[in-house]
Amino acid sequence: MNHTNKRPITGGPDQARASHRPRLRPTLRAALALAVCGHLGAQSVLLTLERDGDRLRLSAPSFHFLTGKPLERLHDGGSVTYVLSVTLEAEGGEPGRVRLTRKVVFSYDLWEEKFSVVQADAPGRSASRLTADAAEAWCLDLLALPVGATPAAKTFVVKLECSLTDEDAHPGEAPSGATLTALIDVFSRKARTAPPRWEAVSGPLRLADLKDKSRK
Repeated sequence: MNHTNKRPITGGPDQARASHRPRLRPTLRAALALAVCGHLGAQSVLLTLERDGDRLRLSAPSFHFLTGKPLERLHDGGSVTYVLSVTLEAEGGEPGRVRLTRKVVFSYDLWEEKFSVVQADAPGRSASRLTADAAEAWCLDLLALPVGATPAAKTFVVKLECSLTDEDAHPGEAPSGATLTALIDVFSRKARTAPPRWEAVSGPLRLADLKDKSRK
């Protein structure tokens, strides 16, 4: 009698379902990654302050908001309106919170490859023929804080924020039903619709520790 080695029959319904589970994991990881990206949309960098007489001037060389879709729109000949705000707050929840907001409208000269900026609120300052770095620095100078706004003997922190106005805050790329699964669409919807936002935060500061450059 010939005995033929037969492989045992395996793979019932439960095992078939189990074999498909690992295939879902990369998709789930991709969806979760997109969701996390939506929460990390803000660019946060270090903000420094310098005393100049009765003003505190902001500086953040790594703070760049002329990027991405807004920059593309400027290069296409459009204008973009940004809202910049700076908040000074005493540490430990002490009273004395100060907030200053400025709205600026950017345009771009295609021939000279330079930026122009107009302050949309009072006093309506403007500047033209600026590089990207110079235009961003010009905007930060509009947010100089009065020295009198700082707590005299307390530690404080300053936060700089930049965002687009509602009409300029375009959502991200629209989803494609042919290429994205419903799972990815659910997790990434917030990431696609969240407008760009930029932030810079100082470390703990004391007024007495800031040298006055006007006295040099």
